[in-house]
Amino acid sequence: MGLNSTWRPAEDNMTIVNERTWLAGILVACAAYGIVFILFVLSFKQLLKTTTRANLMSKLPLLIYISLIFTSGTLFIGSASKMIQLGFIDYRLFPGGPAAFEMEEFSISVNEIANVTYVFTNWLMVIFRGCHYPEWFVMGIPALAYLGSISLGIVWLIQVSAPASSPWSTTKTTINVTLPYFWLSLVLNIIMTIAICARLLYFRWRVTSVLGSMHGSHYTSIAAMCVESALIYSIFALCFVVSFSLNHPVQYTFLQALGEVQVRPAKGCTFMLRC
Repeated sequence: MGLNSTWRPAEDNMTIVNERTWLAGILVACAAYGIVFILFVLSFKQLLKTTTRANLMSKLPLLIYISLIFTSGTLFIGSASKMIQLGFIDYRLFPGGPAAFEMEEFSISVNEIANVTYVFTNWLMVIFRGCHYPEWFVMGIPALAYLGSISLGIVWLIQVSAPASSPWSTTKTTINVTLPYFWLSLVLNIIMTIAICARLLYFRWRVTSVLGSMHGSHYTSIAAMCVESALIYSIFALCFVVSFSLNHPVQYTFLQALGEVQVRPAKGCTFMLRC
């Protein structure tokens, strides 16, 4: 039995494309959550295996950290999945279709869980420190950018939490901070990665200059791991801000995936550093 064109919803092509990208976004997010779950189990198991009474105080922060970001990722995927269920199943007859429901009902309580957990996880990052240069010199700009990210995150939550509001809504009396917030988060992620990798490569240079080129390879490996982890989030964040600026439908896919993509690098780094 072939597909019948009369089964197609009475919607224009752009509306259909919007609905496809919303649905694709939750599928990508679910795939990313599967990776997050596996890495959490492996990381938690490895940390417990290597934890003793003597090193408990040094391992406990890592256990708490990975538990926090895993819980945040779980709440995000649960909230985002419920929102898709509401738009595509429970309220499929919403004027404009499921895509319109996702945009116009972005501020309902179910979706607010995903918004809050996304911003909270975005705040869980490490500030570069431990350099022989003055800390204010090394950490000044990143720390200010981090505080700016926190401030914009709070403002963004206030914006998308207002009734009938969303990242796409603008009024004459309010400023849409979606682009500034996501741009700042992206730039901060790149700056911190460069700072950490530069420090690691500097240590490698010092080691190889004294002991020879046969030593110091582990610094390169850790730097490559940091780049790989930051690259995943950076690509998705860049794709979102560009498509958001152009108002392209693919923005909905990257927006939903970002919530889980930003969790995966932290899990991967924790697991690989503890093994």
